[in-house]
Amino acid sequence: MKIVIATGRGFHLRHLARELIRLGRDVTYMTYLPNFRIRHDRIPLECARSYFWRLQPWSGAALLRPISSLVRYGTEAMFTRADEAYARDLPPCDIFIGLSAITVRSAEAARRKYRAKVILERGSRHVLSQKELLAGSGAEPLSPHYIERELAGYEVADYIALPSTHAVESFIERGFDPARLFRNPYGVEFGDFKSLPRPEGRLRLLYVGGWAYRKGCDAIAAMLAANPDFLLTHVGMRGDLEFPNLPNFVTLGHKSHAELGSVYTRHHMLLLPSREDGFGMVLVEALAAELPIIGSSMTGAPDLRDMIAERDAVRIVPPADATALKQAVRETAAWIAAQPPDGRILRQEDRANLSWTAYAKRYDTFLQSIA
Repeated sequence: MKIVIATGRGFHLRHLARELIRLGRDVTYMTYLPNFRIRHDRIPLECARSYFWRLQPWSGAALLRPISSLVRYGTEAMFTRADEAYARDLPPCDIFIGLSAITVRSAEAARRKYRAKVILERGSRHVLSQKELLAGSGAEPLSPHYIERELAGYEVADYIALPSTHAVESFIERGFDPARLFRNPYGVEFGDFKSLPRPEGRLRLLYVGGWAYRKGCDAIAAMLAANPDFLLTHVGMRGDLEFPNLPNFVTLGHKSHAELGSVYTRHHMLLLPSREDGFGMVLVEALAAELPIIGSSMTGAPDLRDMIAERDAVRIVPPADATALKQAVRETAAWIAAQPPDGRILRQEDRANLSWTAYAKRYDTFLQSIA
């Protein structure tokens, strides 16, 4: 069975490619990242095709952080050009796995040339559901170009892979056959995150991500204003919301993945009260660092709670609900106080289940079933 994985910056598909190769599968990994990034992701170059130089200057622009409309335009243009390049250069395959919004023509080419089964990797809810949730909110709207490419990808796909239960439900609500949908929660690199004794003193909350309406950050700000005994640290860039001018709020700005590991160890719990979030990689990262998490029902938190033995380490709240968020913080703080100072949240079997290896094994089982 020959497998092609086509992506852009890598995202979770770099982990899938690496782990499937380790399982002995015949994988070709297609990306517009340069070779040094592919090596950094521990993917053998003989199994990869980099389009970085062929797609300049678009590929270079796509590596920049999306901080302006010009860069967003460059990223969208990159999607189209990468898709065309992948379609022209597509190797023989039985399975084509492509990232949504990027792979449309290349997915069509896989089906037309090789009669391959096409799996579209979508990291969030159905794009029209996502659009509705963000409409009229003051959040940055989805671009028509992005929506068009997403919908085109849904049409060509045999199957759509999704990371969470609520994302699956959004496709079923739009009339998709559940048999076309494959739910597979994302994993984590446990070696990137230390588990140290919890800090003493004042309750320290953590939020990681863009400070944005979509992420429910307005609810976090409202909660902090009403509860001055809470101290929240933000890691990330400012999105479409202003930072709150509060003494119990501090932002550290952007941190590298390596720096982020040490940030987790200085806090008691992580919050992610998103209005819409396909999964929320920071949730599983926090668990890897032995932090309890509070996530909305529109994240991957419900899925993660079902994947570990200590279910009280994961609390679910309604999206962007400041009152429910405050109550969950209080309950989590009481739960932490009842635990040993160096007590671990995850058991060995939990860690195995949340790894990228387990993610790839679930994927491999699915591929065997449809090949």
